[in-house]
Amino acid sequence: MKVRDLVRRLQEFPDQDATVVIGEGEKPEVWLIVDGAVERGIRVREDTLDWVGPGTEPAVEIV
Repeated sequence: MKVRDLVRRLQEFPDQDATVVIGEGEKPEVWLIVDGAVERGIRVREDTLDWVGPGTEPAVEIV
């Protein structure tokens, strides 16, 4: 997902005062509260698109 796609989805959300959370991933019904966003440089592994590490591709980490 690109930043513009995330922003568009968030702008369309009906309750603009809702808290932003991210699913923990391993455990259902466990979420992390989003507190901000940080610019990062990443490298995406070609064999698995859900893993990244340090690199030079621009990204935003939601924290």
